[in-house]
Amino acid sequence: MNGRLDEDDKALAKAGTEAVLCPVAQGAGMAMRPLLLHASSKATGSSRRRVLHFLFGPPALPFGLEWA
Repeated sequence: MNGRLDEDDKALAKAGTEAVLCPVAQGAGMAMRPLLLHASSKATGSSRRRVLHFLFGPPALPFGLEWA
C-alpha cells in the first residue's frame, strides 16, 4: 500500500502504467476497488455531473470508535 500520493508520486505511477478507459453510460454505475488510482473527465454538455461515493465497513468499529 502506498498511502496518499503527492503529485510527483502520481506522475511516476502514471508513467509506468497504461491507461485503461472504462466508459459508463449516462445513468449507469461503476464499482471499483477502493484506493485505485483513478481520474475522470469533466462533464460534457449542459448537464451537471453526479457522483456518489459509498464506503462500506464493519458494523462495529475498533478502539471505541463509533459511526457518525
